[in-house]
Amino acid sequence: MTREENRAFVVAVAAQHEKRLRRFLLARVRNAADVSDLVQEVFLRLLRVEDHESIRMPEAYVFALANHVLYQHRLRQARKPEAVDILDVLTEMQTVPENDPSAQTETQQRVEELERALSLLPPRAQAALVLHRRDGFSLEEIAGQLGVSRPMAKKYLAKALLHCRRRLEDNE
Repeated sequence: MTREENRAFVVAVAAQHEKRLRRFLLARVRNAADVSDLVQEVFLRLLRVEDHESIRMPEAYVFALANHVLYQHRLRQARKPEAVDILDVLTEMQTVPENDPSAQTETQQRVEELERALSLLPPRAQAALVLHRRDGFSLEEIAGQLGVSRPMAKKYLAKALLHCRRRLEDNE
């Protein structure tokens, strides 16, 4: 089968089954924004099949591919660490009643632990977190301040947030 015939086959299958595939995936993912990427991955995998004549039931094949793509997507999502928003921790700390000594002590301990966690970070990761959380800088502005690319600024910020989250979780 030629490349053009493969492409024509996938286009025909996509035209016939894409709406159902989108509904199928949307019902099974948490983030609706992921659906387009997953649909694209399903059709890319279908495009990679060398012998389309061997596919007797294209719809069943597409949904089998979709299940596999969903499975891999869930595995990737499970490996992603859950983000803790440092701003939430600071807000929580500021709402402690003034007349509760145990709450004040706990709050002070969390602030000290957060400060220790920040001090253990490399300077650029620490700066990225402070610029983002305290000063409200965007990733582009952080990148400009640090003299790095946007993806590198994002990496520094993610590293700092993950580090602080882990430190706070370890102490709880």
